[in-house]
Amino acid sequence: MRKDNKERIKTKILISLIILSVIQIGIHWNMQTQGLPFHFISKIFGGNGRAANLDVDSLKNRYFTPDSITVSISTSHWRLDERDSQFKKVWEDIRDNYIPSIIKKKPEKILPKEQWAEITSYRCVRIDFEISWPSNIIHWLAQVKPGDTKAFEGIKSIVIAPQLDVNETVNTIFIYDNNQIYRYQVNIDDEFLAKRYYSNLADELTAKNKPILRLLSTVSNFTSEEDIYVALTDGKGSAFSKISTGIPEQIVLNRANMENYNIQDNILLDQKESLSADYADSSKYVMFTDTENLYRLYENGILEYKYIPSTASNQDDISAAFKHAVTFIEQRRHLVGDADIVLKSIDKEHSNIYRIEFEYKLEGVPVYYTERQGAGISSPLIIKANSERILECRWVIRYFNKFDKPMDYSVNFADLLNKQIVSTYPEILESRDKLFKRLEPGYIYNLSDLDSAFLLPNWIISTNSKDYFIPLARKGG
Repeated sequence: MRKDNKERIKTKILISLIILSVIQIGIHWNMQTQGLPFHFISKIFGGNGRAANLDVDSLKNRYFTPDSITVSISTSHWRLDERDSQFKKVWEDIRDNYIPSIIKKKPEKILPKEQWAEITSYRCVRIDFEISWPSNIIHWLAQVKPGDTKAFEGIKSIVIAPQLDVNETVNTIFIYDNNQIYRYQVNIDDEFLAKRYYSNLADELTAKNKPILRLLSTVSNFTSEEDIYVALTDGKGSAFSKISTGIPEQIVLNRANMENYNIQDNILLDQKESLSADYADSSKYVMFTDTENLYRLYENGILEYKYIPSTASNQDDISAAFKHAVTFIEQRRHLVGDADIVLKSIDKEHSNIYRIEFEYKLEGVPVYYTERQGAGISSPLIIKANSERILECRWVIRYFNKFDKPMDYSVNFADLLNKQIVSTYPEILESRDKLFKRLEPGYIYNLSDLDSAFLLPNWIISTNSKDYFIPLARKGG
């Protein structure tokens, strides 16, 4: 009996030591990385509720979103605004029904990319993304094992062409990945939008007097690598809000925020206890360091992070690098207010390291940033990561919110070309550079604007050599 009691005590001690070891590993991992490898550990060490609440569905809904949805009949096009109910209905149908149905099946046909112009000339609904989303990230977001897929290399654009099949229970979908086109026939189940919804969408928008858009290259001598659509008539115009922006109050660099741990709580999160601070009232930044991590927060709202040790990863996993990047962002997302953070680009640098750039949007309208007055557009959030962790980050943090109700502005291309450009930047018309990279309404803020500021919509025009900003004209004003 005594021997049995001793064995039980030994067993309990051994179990306790194992639990303590797991906790130590969890604490060490949490201090050194953004995100934890095991779900049950992350529940314990998730940190102030933000990291622990992350899930794939929320990331999919926030980041895997279209840059635009366009309804087309031949040369006439209508753009769905992100505030339109149709935008949400179409995208949720594509994301939740069509993509899961095709991701595990072989395409009916693979076509050369030269046929894309012909395909987009059909009566169709077109979904375009800012980048070509790599298939590995889509597989992760769709929670599909790579070995189960038989599909595309990525997704840059999607086209739904309902009139290509007379069967009301079958729809035709095309996936374009910048290299080739994949054609699928999809059986429409009860969860899908009815096929007639897509067939009738152009007629519905026409009845609502939605402005008709034309391709830039068909109404001017300007060209573009990506399709740019412009309105020749704008009816009542388009609605834009005035928005306010500034450095978030809780991370404004001052003694009070340091002593009250506001900066540490919002930037360092659970690492705040392990990092030492270096700050003086006269300095323009605060630095937090330990043996492996370095954070700098500057008075102009720039956050820099660097993982100090040299590191290399044997794995080349773009989805893991993306996951680390968005986890880092989501833990601090509250700092940007009403703005969305959207993926701008993702490129492999070297040694399995990816450079991932993000931008801001508010109600579907891009909010661009420049280093100084007259400078070009830059990405406000750049992260370098590999399959194991975040390596570097530079983030121009700003808090955005709508200031008042939307007002109507003119988006008439003829007025822009013949009136505003002529009076502000005639060089655009006189230049030999007729290739436009960008022509769209958006907002602009400068890095030098440290105090709160109000932003009004501008035309954002980008050529290969320069970015131009022209205020939108108020309708009737």
